[in-house]
Amino acid sequence: MGVRDDYVGRVVVTELVTNAYRHGAGFIVVRVFRDERDGLVVIEVWDQGEGRPVLRSEDHESDSGRGLLMMSRLVHEWGTRPTMEGGKIVWAKCGL
Repeated sequence: MGVRDDYVGRVVVTELVTNAYRHGAGFIVVRVFRDERDGLVVIEVWDQGEGRPVLRSEDHESDSGRGLLMMSRLVHEWGTRPTMEGGKIVWAKCGL
């Protein structure tokens, strides 16, 4: 992994964990692994909150709300899925 990969990974973890802390509930779990199908690095953040992240349009007047938009432009793809235990996993695939 190079410097760019490290930067993108740190941005993704920071954004997803911050969102889980601010908007989620309970424990936060971070998991990082390589997808065997395409070789991309996957970062997953699980929390017990039911709310889903919303990608908002850029608002130059707002003091917050740009993190997901920035992250979405850095990663290959991202999404969210509910878990059987409750809560959700927000994930992002980072290109190499």
